[in-house]
Amino acid sequence: MMEFTTMERLQMKVSASYGAVIQFGDKVFVTDCHWKGGFTAEIYEFVETPDETGLGDIECRLAPWGKTDERFKDNGHAIAWCMAQVK
Repeated sequence: MMEFTTMERLQMKVSASYGAVIQFGDKVFVTDCHWKGGFTAEIYEFVETPDETGLGDIECRLAPWGKTDERFKDNGHAIAWCMAQVK
């Protein structure tokens, strides 16, 4: 069974100081600091839309789309990796 999340849940999961949850079209990029140093990068994809559900973007379900084990020097480079994956 596929595991789903939402932007709202992801925003609660990342750190307030270093984390970011960014919608980019039908994808959502997530970056946060890693406890061993550096920053992580993950990509999620919307599996439903506000038009279909009547919910806001942050409440619509997301499925994992891509992830890397690479750690980046900052969250800007982590987001750049995400953008490169979806182009």
